[in-house]
Amino acid sequence: MVTGGRPIGQLVTPKRVGTWGADWKRSAAHDYLRSFTIYISGASVSTKQNYLDLDPTYRDKFGRPMLRMTFDFPKNDLKMAEYVTGKTAEIAYKMGAREVDAMPRKAPFDVAPYQTTHTCGGTVIGDDPKTSVVNPYSQSWDVPNLFVTGAGLFPQNAAYNPTNTIAALLYYSVERIKSQYLKAPGVPMVSA
Repeated sequence: MVTGGRPIGQLVTPKRVGTWGADWKRSAAHDYLRSFTIYISGASVSTKQNYLDLDPTYRDKFGRPMLRMTFDFPKNDLKMAEYVTGKTAEIAYKMGAREVDAMPRKAPFDVAPYQTTHTCGGTVIGDDPKTSVVNPYSQSWDVPNLFVTGAGLFPQNAAYNPTNTIAALLYYSVERIKSQYLKAPGVPMVSA
């Protein structure tokens, strides 16, 4: 993932030179145009161990319980990360890399460092109010004038950046709002 030529934020130097000092400075100058990062990602499917609920302790400024996320990588996610990282390192060596610092994802999950995880879920879209929060048009089953957009509509992260799918679902919802909901506000929308 290249986002520009930031001299510190995108600088890759071998671990052996450390993170500062004369060796690091020499490596930074030498390796700036000779190094790169390969990012990989994989899906993390829904599990009963990962869920959202209302926190029993923390409250917002109005006294309402805050949303709490309980999540850690299931064993399969970690096995997948180990396998795919190994394959990616093989590809890097075959491309001519002299040094590869392969770092498969490890548990426990930590929200502090940026991870490109695209955490999803919480307002899952579906065709049954017993198993979803919103209908296929992103309309709340419980509050007909409430429409939800965003990655909360997905039951899990499918590995790819969800932005295009979110946009497609939004357009789908807006078209149905224009063609059906505005003619009868407050009424649940149904298939045409």
